[in-house]
Amino acid sequence: MENLLHKVLLSGGIFLSATAWAQHEVDMKKYTDYQPVSKADAGLRASTVRSGETRPDHVHNGLSRFFPPVFNQDGGSCGSASRICYMFTHEINSFRNLDGSQPENYYPSHFSWLLTNGNSGKDAFVANIGIPSAALYGGQTYSKYFGNQDTANDDFGWMQGYDKWFAAMHNRMEWPVSFPDNVSTEAGREAVKQYLWNHNGDPDFHGGGIVGIGVASAATLASIASTEANNAAKVTGKKYIQAWGTQVDHALTIVGYDDRIEFDLNGNGIYGEKSADEVGAWIIVNSWGTGWADGGFVYCPYAYGGAYSKLVDDKKVFDTNSWWKPEVYHVRKNYRPLRTIKLKMNYSRRSELYLTAGISADLNAEMPDQSIAFDHFKYAGDGNYGNTVPAPEVPMLGRWTDGLHHEPMEFGYDLTDLSAQFDKNRPLKYFFIVETKNTAVGEGRIHSASIIDYEENLAGVEMPFDLGNEGVEIKNAGNKTIISVVVQGQGYYAPQNLTATDGVLSWMAPLGSAHTLTGYEVYTGGECIATLGTEETSYELPDGATGNYEVKALYGNRRSAAVTAVVAVADTKSNRVIQLRGSGFTIKNAFGARYDKATIEYWLRPASLSNWNQSAGPGWGQFMLHANSNGSFSTGWDTSNRINTAASTLKVNQWTHIAIVVDGNKMTVYANGQEAGTITSENHSGLGGFGDLTFRNNSTGDQTNGHMDEIRIWKSARTAEEIAANMNVTFGDAGLPADLLVYYKGDIIVDGGEKKLRERVAGNHAIMLNTNFVSAVMTTPALKPVTDLSVNINEPSEEVYAGIPTTFAATASSSATELSWTAEGAGVKDAKVKRPALTFTAAGDQKVSVTAYDRDGKTATADLTVNVKEAPAPVADFTMTTTTIPVDGTISFIAGTPRMGYIYEWSMPGAETEEALTTNAAATYTAVGTYTVTLTVKAPDGRTATSSKEVKVEAVAPNTDFDVAPAVIMKGETTFLKDKSRHQPTSWNWTIQGDAKSFAVNGQNSSLTINEPGIYDVTLKTANEVGSSMQTQKGALVVCNADSKQGLNFSSGEGSVTMKKLPLTRGQRTFTIDWWMNPSALTGDLNGFGDPDNNFSVFTTAQGLLVLNMKASDGKNYSAYTAANTVKPQSWHHYAVTFDKGQVSFYVDGTLSHSMSISATIIPSITEFVMSPSKYPLTAIIDEFRIWGKTLTAEQIRQYANEPIADVAAAERDNDLRVYYNFNQSGGDVKDATSNANDGVRRNFGPDGDAWSSSKGVFCLSNSAGTLTDVTQNYLVNYTAPFKNDGTSVNPANSSRFLGLADWTLQNQIKENGVTTGAHVDTQKGNSMTITSLWDNFSTVKDHKVFQTVTLPAGAYTFTAEFSNWEGEPVESYLVAAAGKTLPVTDSLATKALGYTKMLSKAQTMTNSVSFILTEETEVSLGILANINGRRCVTFKQFSLSAGEFESIEADNSGGHTLTVDASGWASLFLNYATSIPEGVKAYVAVSRGTSELVLNPIEDGIIPAQTAVIIEAEPETYLFAPTTTAGTATSLLQGTLSDLTTTAGQVYYTVQKPAATDEAVMGRHTGTVIPANTAYLTADTAGAPEAYTFSIVPTGIGGINTPIKGNDAVYDLSGRRVKQPSKGFYIIGGKKVIVK
Repeated sequence: MENLLHKVLLSGGIFLSATAWAQHEVDMKKYTDYQPVSKADAGLRASTVRSGETRPDHVHNGLSRFFPPVFNQDGGSCGSASRICYMFTHEINSFRNLDGSQPENYYPSHFSWLLTNGNSGKDAFVANIGIPSAALYGGQTYSKYFGNQDTANDDFGWMQGYDKWFAAMHNRMEWPVSFPDNVSTEAGREAVKQYLWNHNGDPDFHGGGIVGIGVASAATLASIASTEANNAAKVTGKKYIQAWGTQVDHALTIVGYDDRIEFDLNGNGIYGEKSADEVGAWIIVNSWGTGWADGGFVYCPYAYGGAYSKLVDDKKVFDTNSWWKPEVYHVRKNYRPLRTIKLKMNYSRRSELYLTAGISADLNAEMPDQSIAFDHFKYAGDGNYGNTVPAPEVPMLGRWTDGLHHEPMEFGYDLTDLSAQFDKNRPLKYFFIVETKNTAVGEGRIHSASIIDYEENLAGVEMPFDLGNEGVEIKNAGNKTIISVVVQGQGYYAPQNLTATDGVLSWMAPLGSAHTLTGYEVYTGGECIATLGTEETSYELPDGATGNYEVKALYGNRRSAAVTAVVAVADTKSNRVIQLRGSGFTIKNAFGARYDKATIEYWLRPASLSNWNQSAGPGWGQFMLHANSNGSFSTGWDTSNRINTAASTLKVNQWTHIAIVVDGNKMTVYANGQEAGTITSENHSGLGGFGDLTFRNNSTGDQTNGHMDEIRIWKSARTAEEIAANMNVTFGDAGLPADLLVYYKGDIIVDGGEKKLRERVAGNHAIMLNTNFVSAVMTTPALKPVTDLSVNINEPSEEVYAGIPTTFAATASSSATELSWTAEGAGVKDAKVKRPALTFTAAGDQKVSVTAYDRDGKTATADLTVNVKEAPAPVADFTMTTTTIPVDGTISFIAGTPRMGYIYEWSMPGAETEEALTTNAAATYTAVGTYTVTLTVKAPDGRTATSSKEVKVEAVAPNTDFDVAPAVIMKGETTFLKDKSRHQPTSWNWTIQGDAKSFAVNGQNSSLTINEPGIYDVTLKTANEVGSSMQTQKGALVVCNADSKQGLNFSSGEGSVTMKKLPLTRGQRTFTIDWWMNPSALTGDLNGFGDPDNNFSVFTTAQGLLVLNMKASDGKNYSAYTAANTVKPQSWHHYAVTFDKGQVSFYVDGTLSHSMSISATIIPSITEFVMSPSKYPLTAIIDEFRIWGKTLTAEQIRQYANEPIADVAAAERDNDLRVYYNFNQSGGDVKDATSNANDGVRRNFGPDGDAWSSSKGVFCLSNSAGTLTDVTQNYLVNYTAPFKNDGTSVNPANSSRFLGLADWTLQNQIKENGVTTGAHVDTQKGNSMTITSLWDNFSTVKDHKVFQTVTLPAGAYTFTAEFSNWEGEPVESYLVAAAGKTLPVTDSLATKALGYTKMLSKAQTMTNSVSFILTEETEVSLGILANINGRRCVTFKQFSLSAGEFESIEADNSGGHTLTVDASGWASLFLNYATSIPEGVKAYVAVSRGTSELVLNPIEDGIIPAQTAVIIEAEPETYLFAPTTTAGTATSLLQGTLSDLTTTAGQVYYTVQKPAATDEAVMGRHTGTVIPANTAYLTADTAGAPEAYTFSIVPTGIGGINTPIKGNDAVYDLSGRRVKQPSKGFYIIGGKKVIVK
């Protein structure tokens, strides 16, 4: 079992930390996104204290402004909830000084969590992709765009649009690291506390840090006892961890510490014994909502600072093997992407794809030198690691709330880190590679691709790939699709021909460019050790220097790429090997590229053999190798595609040569040159794309223990003959074969003060993972160089021109250790470099010489005469990515004939940046006009060329976009309409349309308060002088009648709830079951409850039917069911099933959907009642589940559906309520709210709190349903069957059947051969209005218009079409409302229609509707825009027009509320929406009042809840209280008013005042008869009312406060006596009640 668990963990692609519990105790089924951290960061040991500061005795970062609101995770996403939602959010906000309560500043779990089963995960996303904000993604957990989705889904959705992916790229962290010392030690605790306090003194942060941990969630909580210390700390009664569970299954986050708290952990009655480790606790936040512990926070005693307990005599006892080494994300400070790839592509089966981007410095290369795999497309997206065969037919974008999205996906990937491995100042060739599985059958196309360079231009210079007019078809069946483009350099050229000889670095000046050279810098170990002038081209190294030395050219404040020379101790003839004693090493980016062919070979002399030791690779699923205790050797792609060699392949203390050869989908292992095993895979091919290759040092048994030598990685599949011939040969540094990627001989080099394993190909020295290693001289294995020495200069592959550098190379025999070059015509003499860059000053024949040396001092020489030509004349031709752009648009200019050594100067007058000195350029224009762009090119000899082109900048119609936030509110609360449209709109018209009431808002941005619950469609139409556009978001705003709090999340389909008692009994003749449900995709028979084994069940089907199945007394099964699409996926709806002696009725959202009789008239005998039985598993969130013993009426169903049952006893008494699950809990079995105590036993859920999800959106039924007025007959004519005809025939094939339609206007009919194709009356189909395509000689239908034109008064309208009993196949037809006397064509609907709806087929619905709002009396055309092809027909029974309540509002352009605090420093506030507290502001709620004292608590979570009156303290200034989607938890006894309030006689009103005679504000008697809007106040009866209420501020919440006493502060006790030396307790300081510690 241990090995199996180990393999499962390693499949995540990241290896285990040194903590032993990780290997054996993590329940991956519950902690689905667990990814162990292997790298300890020694820098976290630092204890830096800022000058003048002392670390406080308690810190609580969960109360800081950077921290997001405590929330309830969805699904088993605890790892992402902890690390992304909490840790990532807080760390990046602490660095950027941003408010964590805003959706723009907190980050979602599900963006990364959904790919848990996709060969990647959250840490890869954090490091490589970036995380979008919750506002951009559409939610903190589930996205409003994609809905309720789970990691097991094969169709979860991805974001659409390059701009969104580009925005996410800015939010990046490094790969996670752990603290080096666990928290059992004082050093370990001090390190974590220091980080929590101030990020180890990092001045770039505005607050402390937070860290991640893993735990066994089945914890026992207890209350902190009352002691003097605990009382003073205000923590008495707060929850703490008394014991963890026994199996790690959950992620948590440490947000603070408190050294003041004391416990009695050993039970001896004595609190705070330091010898028993009873003082102090970590403060931890959970992701199980604010109902868990204390607002979601809990204390964990330092003594229990580990992951789990063990059972001792059936009692949980903390296991000291589980101490935490907490996990940290390091922010990539001020990061911005510098080079990206932008793609638009589609593919029909996304999990067959493996996408990579790569780069080569060789512009003639056919494959990249280095590449990076796209973490979200690594055979991913099927919820099964890409292993589902055949792959599900899911497009790249996956499923959104409105279904699968088959349109091409536009996205981007950050190539900044990949590009940083190359010199970006020189031309580079970029590749985009699409690999498919051998079994791939999907189809797709790359529509567009480009590399965007942001280095010099923030708008980006875009270099498109040439894909032709049709794009590039993606090859399947295991083939690769490769496209490439050359991106020119930026011209900050590096020094040339750097050498390290006799302790001196020497180099040549860089190639000339448009940029001015200002000097050089010399680096080693990442540190600049010298800055030199432009004339200094050498640097004397210190004595004994070794390692990599770099030189960069300076161009003002810009630097070139580094050129590197390796300074090492001279090689001797002795053979060195690396001895690893439980150590290991990492070869950085050894497999950054994916190779079709590759070979890994090395000599190994193991000191021990055990299962999993001598291991390397990222893990099963990508690649792994390891030894086994019997001496066998295992390697492969995954556990189903691996080789296990024979026992004794390896032997202790005996050298064995191992070679692993990959040739496509075939892998072969050789031992001592003989084949030892082979495998051919159907699912894998090639090797790489995973970056680093690590030979591990973990203490969990998989460390490397022994000697290694001659470690080589090749980008070729070495043959058996080549392996045998070269395994005993050592190569010289100058004679390395061309396809050798890395080569280690076993010697150590000191690089930047750090010992590394020296690499010979490119200086990629391997990083040692600890100090348990030594480089030793050994005579075995017996290695020797080839004795022959030869060298030849390779002919240049391109023409050589004067003034332009050419790189030369030589082919030397493998014994060559050094090359020395001379080319007098290029100013080079005895340059000891492998590949010199030679720039000849003159044309003609030029001689190049090279001398090769071996380790014995032998030499070989070669010469080459090169014909150097005059530099070509400069060419200034260029292309533009377009010729016309909109205002504020960006255009790129691409030089047509780029050459190294030529100077490019761009002139772009009128652009935001008018000049550029790069080969390619870009410009952004902010005003309409025609602009000239000029390119001047200068050759090395001074010749110039110039050309110009014009760019036309046009005003264009707006591109409408908007957001509604918060998207779910309670009635009476406020939401905000936020315009995000582009292209300078000048008018904005919003319509918010609900079932009973609608709104029109005129203006750009606005707050909106709605008192009528319902689901509202929101439409924004924007316009400018050029045109208009419109966007509608269906269900964008949900207004709830009441707070539903939490529901139970069955999204994984595995959990179930079994009732302890049977709620229904055999023979019963009536019942009602009702519930709220938000299902994920409907993919089969799902979402059931009952007892299917005994033929009583309710469930849904893939077609959206709701079914009741019952067995009758005759033993047969009978089913009642609704129409298709009754059940709506990805949204909350209320469902009810009633039964009355065989009469079954189905209700949706309180309205009867379908009714039918079945032969089953009584309930059969059932043995259990299960929610989510195995036959019909629930894949939904469920809330407000009730079972009644009687048949409720439609009125009763609607009454109970829209709010929690307040009087449960009455519901039991009057309507036989038998079960009521409201799910408002955070753990345990489901509680029944009735007196029947019929609790539900939960099984197969994750950790206790994982399943309790927010159910925002429940109780959203309109309270005014049915108030719509049918106005059809007032405006429409001939609107119902039998439709009136005009007496003419439209089809001679049957002149009496197909008749012309009367009273409707028909346009775009097709008349051919006497047949008029269009709407007509079909007398054989009940005189339905009919449109037919290709049947009965009719033609296809394109943009055919059928409408009536009417004049309607201002109001909200819904136009509805109902199908008849015959065909209903509208295809691409629309129901349309448009101003004027006609309907727009399809392409103009978005800009010219008042409203339009693409019609669903009859199989999906019987009716289609379009809603629209008129703000004034308007002539409107209502009808159908038909687009029908193939043999299809659509028939209509009737049309109707209804009008609803309507309100017109002028936008308030609100982005929140501005409050001016006057000189007193005090104010009050009362708003209809939740706001975040601005920086520098304190907000207080009143919690109690005495005779003349008002006790205030500070709001510590940074949120003022909606309709919560507060007192404000701040410096005199105007502050913006920005709205937030976070509800907040504070409550206040203060009252407030949203509008000016006239006071009532007989009452005394109090408002915030500051009497002149005092220094402190009070709630004083209000003078005047009007209290201004948005003001907090108090009232009291006249009799005995005080003159004022003074403020007593008492801290609240976990941790309290720690107030310093200033030297001049007067301190009083609570009796008013002055105190000179206060001890611990409450005092009055500066007029405020505070705690002195």
